[in-house]
Amino acid sequence: MMLKLMALVAVFLTGCAAPQFAATVSVRHTLASSPAAQRFAFERNASQVQSLAQRDFEEDVSAELMRKGYVYEPNMSAADWLVRLQYQVDGGKTVTSQEPIWGTVGFSTYYRRVSTSNGVVLVPYTRAESGVVGSRPVSDTVYNRQLTLDILDRKDLAAGRFAKLFEGKAVNRSSDDAIEPAVPWLIRALFEQFPSVSGSNREVKIILPEQ
Repeated sequence: MMLKLMALVAVFLTGCAAPQFAATVSVRHTLASSPAAQRFAFERNASQVQSLAQRDFEEDVSAELMRKGYVYEPNMSAADWLVRLQYQVDGGKTVTSQEPIWGTVGFSTYYRRVSTSNGVVLVPYTRAESGVVGSRPVSDTVYNRQLTLDILDRKDLAAGRFAKLFEGKAVNRSSDDAIEPAVPWLIRALFEQFPSVSGSNREVKIILPEQ
């Protein structure tokens, strides 16, 4: 029981630290570790063509790819690669956790030296000690906010051959179901190590700016 209470205290204190954006990133790819300046363009579905948010997020991805040595090509027919960017949030799942209950766990006594007409005497004082006295269940709805990024060889795709070069996914679990504010951070998490080790699955934590 004591170990459980100590764990709850640790979780509570962690919540007082600087806010973080946490994401689980998984990738599979056949990309070389050193880029060969391939030209990339974005392939959009019908719902993305007229989306301003989609264009903003594509600019973020473009900046990350160009930092890695790749070249943006606005003309799809002239690109070596096609990039598909999608994001979504699920319907949420109810999760129950334990919240610590704080209260009095004991008392401590200390003595103060007091001068009197009869000399110095020690006067006892009692002080209550606070701590975790138990826990209670707390339910919350947790949403999976997800971003997927695929890179395909344009010529192989046009010829009907297998064209996938890279597939990456970044998932953030949050009590907030708003997806668009999370997308820039999901992109950043995905590109923190790019292309990374194929088949890898890692946790990424990003310190958020103070509000």
